[in-house]
Amino acid sequence: MNPLSESVAIRKPRLTLHYAALTNVGGRANNEDAYRIAVHDARACFVVSDGVGGENGGEIASQAVVNTVVTHFEQQQAASDAALRTCLDAAKAEVARLQSTDVALKNMSATVTILLLDCERAEAQWGHLGDSRIYQFRDQKVHRVTKDHSAVQQLVEAGYCTADQLRTHPLRCSLLGAIGAPDGEGADAVQEASEFASGDAFLLCTDGLWEWVEEHQMEAALQEAASVEQWLDELEKIADKRSLSSPAPRDNYTAIAIWIENPEPSSD
Repeated sequence: MNPLSESVAIRKPRLTLHYAALTNVGGRANNEDAYRIAVHDARACFVVSDGVGGENGGEIASQAVVNTVVTHFEQQQAASDAALRTCLDAAKAEVARLQSTDVALKNMSATVTILLLDCERAEAQWGHLGDSRIYQFRDQKVHRVTKDHSAVQQLVEAGYCTADQLRTHPLRCSLLGAIGAPDGEGADAVQEASEFASGDAFLLCTDGLWEWVEEHQMEAALQEAASVEQWLDELEKIADKRSLSSPAPRDNYTAIAIWIENPEPSSD
């Protein structure tokens, strides 16, 4: 199955955004991942969600999350901390509403990762819940700006295993927070506004991608890519190749890649 992809340039007085996105069912029967992108004037919203497996309705939860986040983003006047929290709270409320309408969906849940960009102020705001991630790249060096809400992440922080084991530990799929989960109500993390600049890049992705692509490979692919589409395509190829060694079916995977540049010079 070919991935869905898109690329759009958003030109504003200060900065230009180029982005591409993909989602793929992998080796599963259903794709429980979802993403949405919305642009309003000089503001952009990128959101990725992964329906948590093991219960009915993962794909319903993830679609509800991304659609609700975008709907409430478009109602906001700024890409602010308050706007981000409004989007998160609305997504939680919508998933809870759906859970209450159908007993078969009462245990469904989903991760969420949201990136808001304000091109006028050159500010980024992000929040997340679960183990879908945001990476920021500056000078082509990677910085993981989100921290997984997972059992393995807690083991790493307690010193019981190394960061390398986040991708391989038997408990890597054990989440400590998700939208719709009983313990996920107050667990989301919201980052204060951070400046971004021309030359920066962002990557939002579910664990179906980052589990198979290490950070140094993300950097190398970025350095070689001539476009944001090419970068995302190379990340997918790396994940595809490495996942061939896994005896288990490949998980769904979803990613949004974003490049930031100065606007093109005027032809006047």
